[in-house]
Amino acid sequence: MKTFFTGLFRWLDRLRRILVNGLFVLIILAYAAVMLSMQPKVPDQAVLVLNPVGQIVEELELPSPMSLPLTGGAATSQTRVHDLVAVIRQAAVDKRIRLMVLQLDEMSRSSLPELQEVRSAIEAFRATGKMVVAVGPNYTQSQYYLAAAANTVFLHPMGYVGLEGFSMYRNYIRDALDRLHVRAEVFRAGKYKSAIEPLLRNDMSDADREANQALLSTLWGSYLKDIARMRNLRVQRLQEVLDAPSHYLKDYHGNLAELAKAEGLVDELADQGAIEDYIAGAMDIEQGEYPAIAFRDYLHAAVSENDDGHDSQVGIITASGMILDGQQPAGSVGSESMLEMLARAQKDDAIKAVVLRVDSPGGSAQASETIRTAIMRLQKAGKPVVVSMAGVAASGGYWLAAPADEIWASATTITGSIGAFGVMLNLQQGLEELGVHSDGLGTTSIAGGMRVDRAMPPELAAVMQLTISDVYQRFVHIVATGRKLEESRVKEIAEGRVWSGLDAQRLGLVDHLGDFDAAVNAAARLAALGDDYGRHWIRPPQGLGEIILSKLIGKADALFPGVWQSSLLMGNAAALSPALLRECAGWLGLTLHQPGALALSNLRVE
Repeated sequence: MKTFFTGLFRWLDRLRRILVNGLFVLIILAYAAVMLSMQPKVPDQAVLVLNPVGQIVEELELPSPMSLPLTGGAATSQTRVHDLVAVIRQAAVDKRIRLMVLQLDEMSRSSLPELQEVRSAIEAFRATGKMVVAVGPNYTQSQYYLAAAANTVFLHPMGYVGLEGFSMYRNYIRDALDRLHVRAEVFRAGKYKSAIEPLLRNDMSDADREANQALLSTLWGSYLKDIARMRNLRVQRLQEVLDAPSHYLKDYHGNLAELAKAEGLVDELADQGAIEDYIAGAMDIEQGEYPAIAFRDYLHAAVSENDDGHDSQVGIITASGMILDGQQPAGSVGSESMLEMLARAQKDDAIKAVVLRVDSPGGSAQASETIRTAIMRLQKAGKPVVVSMAGVAASGGYWLAAPADEIWASATTITGSIGAFGVMLNLQQGLEELGVHSDGLGTTSIAGGMRVDRAMPPELAAVMQLTISDVYQRFVHIVATGRKLEESRVKEIAEGRVWSGLDAQRLGLVDHLGDFDAAVNAAARLAALGDDYGRHWIRPPQGLGEIILSKLIGKADALFPGVWQSSLLMGNAAALSPALLRECAGWLGLTLHQPGALALSNLRVE
C-alpha cells in the first residue's frame, strides 16, 4: 500500500509540473503571438513625438532572456541612432506628419557624432517647412544639443539647461593599491597609452594631460559652434556665461530658467499645459487632444530598414562595442560574428560595396587582426570597403579600419590610440599580510607565473613586454601599409595617443570628414553605382531565440517604452555580464583586458 501511494503521489507531482510548465509556455506563446501581431497605426495630421530612451548608440545590446524583467533583470537603456534618423527622414516626406515634438527627458548622455547625425536629420525635417518643438522640464548637455535644433525650445519656469562643458576625470588608485599591498604588473608600448595610469599614479601624467586637453578642446569647440549656429548666438558669449554662471545669474535672482531665456538658449518658459495649448494651436486645433504617434510606434508602422528593391546595394555592417574573440551578441564586436557578416556581403551579388560603421574603443588584438584580414579578402573580391567612424574608433577599432579604401570620420570622433598594453594585478604581498602564503614548484621557469598570488617571474615579465612590443610594431606596420604612410611617420603620431577626427584627418589617419551618409555615398562612388542603389543592413547572426527576443522587445518597446529598457542590476553576481564588468571598471578608470589587448581608456565628456 505504501509503495502504491508513493508512486501515485510521484505521478501526481509530475502531472502537476507538466500542467504548470505547460500553462506557463502557453502564456508566453500567447503573449508573443499578440505582441508580434500588433501593428501601430499612423493617424492623419499627426504629431511625431521623438522620445528616445537611454543612450543613443550605433547598435543595441540585445539582453539575454535571463536578464529580462520577468526574471528580475533588465537591459541597458539604448536607442539606435539609425532608427532615429530613419524615422525623422520618413516623417519629413510623410504627409500624415505635420509637426515633430522633441521630448528628450528620458534620453541619457550620448557621444557628439551620434547627436550630430540626429541633429542633421532634424534640420532636414525643418527644411521641408514642418515645425519642430522641443519640450522638457530640464535639459542635460546631450538633450539640449538636439533641442537647440528646434524652431521653438520650451523650458519649465523652474527648469535649467545643464551646460557645463566637457571633462575627463578618473580615480587614480596607486596609493590604495600600495596600502592593500597590491602590485600592478604593467606592460605597454606607447607613452600616451594611459588606460593603466590609474594603477601606477595618483594623478594624470603630463603626456595624458596634453593629449586630453587637445581632444577636449576640439570636442567642446565643435559643440559650442553648433549650438551658437542653431540658436543664432555668439560662441564667445556662451563661453563667458559658462565660465562665470553665478555672475550672470545674480541679475535673475538665481532663476536658471530666466537666465537661459535671456541668453537665447530657450524661447519660452511654460508648464506642460501651456505647451500643449501651443502645439494644439500650431496644429489648428483649438481644443481637445491632437493626434500623436511616438517614435517607436512610427518606426514599426512606417519605416523599412532596407532598400532591397534595387539591383545594386551598399551593404552596411556595424562594429559596435568591445572587440572580442569568437561569436558575440549585438553590442559587442565578435571576430567570428564579423567574419560571417563580411562573408555574407562577399557572397551576395547584389552588394557591390560595404560600409563598416565602427564605434569601438578596441579590445582583442587577435580579434582585430582576424577582422582586418577578412576586410582585405572582401576587397580582393572586388568590393570596396569604406569605414565610417562614429563616436569612438580607437586602438583595436582603428586596427581593423586601417586597410579600408576610404576612412570617414566626424570632426569629433575619438580615434587613433595606436599602442598596446597588458596588465595583471599581483596580490602576493597583500595575501601574505593576511597569513595566506603560496608555495610549490613547476617544470619551467614560467610555470604558474600568471597566478595573482605569486610575483610574476622575471622571465615571464620579459616575455610579456616583448609580446606587447611585437603587437605595437605590427600595429604600426598595419597602419603604415593601410594608410600609405612611412612607418617612421606613423610612429610619430602613434605612441597610444588619441586624436579627434579633425586632427586625424590632418595627420593622414582619416581620409575625409563627413557623416554616415557621406560614407555610404563614397562607397557607392567607389563601386561606380551612380545614384541608383539601395542600402542593406547586414546584422549579426542570430538563433531562433534571439530573433524572437528582438522582435518581442521591439514590439514591447513600441507599446510600453522603457519597460524592457530599465537599469535594474541583478543581485546575483554570477549574472554580471562582461560588458557590465567593463563598465564598472571604467568608472574607476580601469580597463579589463587579456595580455596583448588594445583599448582606449574610458572617456566621459559629460
